[in-house]
Amino acid sequence: MFGFGKKKQTKSTEKSDFAEKMIALLNCPCEHFPKGTDSQKVLNAYDDAFAKREMGGYTPMIIVPDELLIECIEDDAKTAEELKANHDELMKTPPIDVNKWFTDRLTEWKNEPDIDWNETFGEVKAENGDVQKTFSGFLDYKNSRLADECILAKIPVKEPWEVFAWLPFGGWNDCPNPEDILRIAEYFYKRYGAIPAVMTRDVLEFSVPPLKDKDTAIGAALEQFAFCQDIVFQGVGTIGRLAGGLMQSTVWYFWWD
Repeated sequence: MFGFGKKKQTKSTEKSDFAEKMIALLNCPCEHFPKGTDSQKVLNAYDDAFAKREMGGYTPMIIVPDELLIECIEDDAKTAEELKANHDELMKTPPIDVNKWFTDRLTEWKNEPDIDWNETFGEVKAENGDVQKTFSGFLDYKNSRLADECILAKIPVKEPWEVFAWLPFGGWNDCPNPEDILRIAEYFYKRYGAIPAVMTRDVLEFSVPPLKDKDTAIGAALEQFAFCQDIVFQGVGTIGRLAGGLMQSTVWYFWWD
């Protein structure tokens, strides 16, 4: 429309204060990727770390550090020592009845007067599903071929879901609290093999095998809706379309407004 050229994006090689703080808090092997890094380079590094995770005794996580994520974590811990102590305390929290947790929230939504449940559920068709096979939470929203500033952290945990004891996430708006997310992630891992992979200020992504069975995919979609309604109401549109996508997807994406 106007005769202005596009501003060329350049890659900074410096760590932000947020990245420095996150690396210090985690106190584990971390690889830093400056803003503007080719996104495939980040994915290749993740794939390599993922392949070696069992031998290395860690779970790799791509983390996008910013002020809000740091504040969320520092609500519980401001040093690496405090973060480790907080991890130990979170691991001691009694398990919740995850199935009841899902059922209670689904019941609340079914009883919402402004919600047409049949319309919200929709049809389940694999060919019309929203399929996700690559991580997107770490991407630069202005250019999806490039990464935002991020860290690949090798979190020293016995089980993948324990990363949410190291990195407490949630407890704001409609996002579940950290204790619930820890136990829901445990359930997702044991039930579906979902492994936490990406964390930003408001996004979580998991690596997971596709759910080939239609009934299993429907059950998982209902659980995901209970966990994070925004992925339907502000995302795929219906639970049925979410279920259709889960039958082919290798990435689970959650986003809270």
